[in-house]
Amino acid sequence: MNNTQLALFVLASGRSGTSYLADFFAKNVAYCYSTHEPYCVIGNPTLFGKPIEWNTRQNDSALIPMLERKCRFVSSRKQPFYFESNHAFLKAFHRHAGTLLRNPGFVHLVRHPLKVAKSEYLRELLIRKLRLPFVDYTSDTGERLFRWTLTGEETLFQHYSQTISRFQFYLLQWLEIEYRALHLIRANHWQDRVFFIDVDVHLKKKEILRNMTRFFDLPVQSEFNLNLRRNNTPLIGPTTITEQDREEFQEIAGKLPESYRELIHSYRDCSWYHEINQLLS
Repeated sequence: MNNTQLALFVLASGRSGTSYLADFFAKNVAYCYSTHEPYCVIGNPTLFGKPIEWNTRQNDSALIPMLERKCRFVSSRKQPFYFESNHAFLKAFHRHAGTLLRNPGFVHLVRHPLKVAKSEYLRELLIRKLRLPFVDYTSDTGERLFRWTLTGEETLFQHYSQTISRFQFYLLQWLEIEYRALHLIRANHWQDRVFFIDVDVHLKKKEILRNMTRFFDLPVQSEFNLNLRRNNTPLIGPTTITEQDREEFQEIAGKLPESYRELIHSYRDCSWYHEINQLLS
């Protein structure tokens, strides 16, 4: 990759404001190639589907050429800034980011874990109900897998029986994604390259977005355009957490490995921490 170009990626689960942030960059940051999930962009893999499976199985002979292809695409952009707001990054790229990315920066979006899981669960239910095509792919072992999620074969999932609910699957996925985010940052000593946003309270605040652009020294207009895309799930109202949802979280919390329990405590300054910590007890 071009050493002078700053390549910014989002560290996030799905349903965490990635499309909102991509629209912010597109409308407010100058000299920046901005993309969300690059469907139909020749040469820029989305990293959904097969690359997620390859990453889980550590099939690097298949994965690394695709990651290198993405890096070549990034470097080929003429702009000095590249921004990609894509929750596939931590699902497919986290093991090799340290060696393949030359001058990266990251926006770490963290939303309430139960709200993320519930929103992802409801989005999948709607997709299934509408019978949209191409939402599943066939793994190398012949399984049918949902294109936008982890495979369920990741190490964390092995602590649980196959009877977990789909909502619990998404809770475990949130935990795994955040575990990867923190490990990526610490292993590569990238703490000074990460801007953290508590999505539930800060993502749509002008002063936070202003601080983010200053953190990365991004060229922006004096007044922000905050008429931005909000990727609401059609036919679904605001995400509501029920008592059953809390009980399902407590069920998986009882078997969480200690490293993942510690992970949650690392977010003690987040707006949702006390609620989740009570459910851990």
